[in-house]
Amino acid sequence: MSGHKKLDIGDLMIKIILILFALICLIPFYYILMVSFSDPTKVKEGQVILFPKGFSTAAYEMIFKDRKFYSGFVVSTMRTALGMALGITVQCMLGYALSKKHLFGRKLFRRVVLFAVLFNGGIIPTYLTVCYTGIFDSIWALVVPPLINPWNVIILMNFFSSIPESLEESAIIDGANDITIFFKIAIPLSVPAIATIALFIAVFHWNSLMDGVIYINQSKLKPLQNYLIDLVMRSSTQQMGGLVEQELPTLSIQTAAIFASTLPILVVYPFVQRYFVKGVMIGAIKE
Repeated sequence: MSGHKKLDIGDLMIKIILILFALICLIPFYYILMVSFSDPTKVKEGQVILFPKGFSTAAYEMIFKDRKFYSGFVVSTMRTALGMALGITVQCMLGYALSKKHLFGRKLFRRVVLFAVLFNGGIIPTYLTVCYTGIFDSIWALVVPPLINPWNVIILMNFFSSIPESLEESAIIDGANDITIFFKIAIPLSVPAIATIALFIAVFHWNSLMDGVIYINQSKLKPLQNYLIDLVMRSSTQQMGGLVEQELPTLSIQTAAIFASTLPILVVYPFVQRYFVKGVMIGAIKE
């Protein structure tokens, strides 16, 4: 009985600790939301701490009138969609191939992927590669370099390895080739893992900042995160889209832009959340 009570107390303590950590993670986001919708005058006076003061959408109105915001939003959306589609396709193919025991040189390829998890080429070699391949200052400079994520490949490889070989053997007897087996058996059975990896790729592309700074010079090709960092660096009254708007505190405009840029991921995430835990757990069971 005492052991059962100790177990219950232990579970309760773990839940309390996890809830506290969750609250700590949510406080910054909550503060951004409160400031962005608060009265700009109250924000300027420093009255907004934990609860909103008044209600105003002036900061959002200013953000949504800025052409640079829409340009960055379009570039980030295109980059995320293109990067996710190409990334999940290439990584699934590589993960499926490495999951096959009869693949010639399989051990060597697996070691190369594992090595890439621990080490990367570095900023300067990657920059030179992007320049020499002719994709510098284009959207492909944001999509091609991170096309293959070795950690994602390992997760997919382990997931594909968990598919019973009897299914593939039955398909081979019926006349199916490797491509047919991949698209009609392996992919449908791996939806949880694929959805999880797709979420990883989408979040990476949407939040990525440095590649836009390093590889993109044209302002019309700058992703949304570059727009945000430029906005956060400002410290004076904003002049946006070539129009002088009503005076608003910098903090109000910054928080409104940050929340508006985070909203798409918050909208997409619930649709793939049910696959998230299952995909990660199954992909981590078998090596």
